[in-house]
Amino acid sequence: MAKHRSSEAYKRFAQVILRSHNLISLFEFLDERFGADPDLDFSDLLRSAVVLSVAAMDAYFTDVFAEKLVPFLKRKGSNRKLVALLEKAGLDASVALELLPMKRPYRRIRSLIDAHLERHVTQRLGVIDRLFGAYGVQNLSKRAEARLLRHRLCREIEVLVSRRHSIAHDGDLNRHGRLVPLEIKWVRNRLKDVQKFVGACDEILRGELG
Repeated sequence: MAKHRSSEAYKRFAQVILRSHNLISLFEFLDERFGADPDLDFSDLLRSAVVLSVAAMDAYFTDVFAEKLVPFLKRKGSNRKLVALLEKAGLDASVALELLPMKRPYRRIRSLIDAHLERHVTQRLGVIDRLFGAYGVQNLSKRAEARLLRHRLCREIEVLVSRRHSIAHDGDLNRHGRLVPLEIKWVRNRLKDVQKFVGACDEILRGELG
């Protein structure tokens, strides 16, 4: 993907996703040297890479939404969807009145949305699309997919997120209590998918929101 002027949220994402790739490299290093020992299994490094990559994506979308909020409000003002979101974050009429005499009311608004988004999981693509719909950005995930000419990219991201949930909540065990195999090639490809997807989303958001 061509380089672009990244958001601060994307720069943080890039740092975290690099750690995921480093976990894959560590797995390769250990597996090449000690993989012949049947008592040693380093595949949890790959599972950790999966969990960390999804965490990086989740953090990106919450961070970039908060990052764009104040500039959007200053430039375009509010809209119905954004008002509803801010109300959920605690910005009701009484709080709005409290903001009036403040020297920096936007800082308070940003703090409210930051606190709200900490509880707002943005791993599901439908949730991501609804969130950025408040900015008037429609169908973000499908537009990123089309931008990359990858008609199954969203499906691949959803599969990765599902695998993350299996790892995080069930220890990646099947119903018989056995560890589900995880291939290094699959993990590496899914991490690349996440990078491309988030990068394309960041370009779209930059183009529409600045």
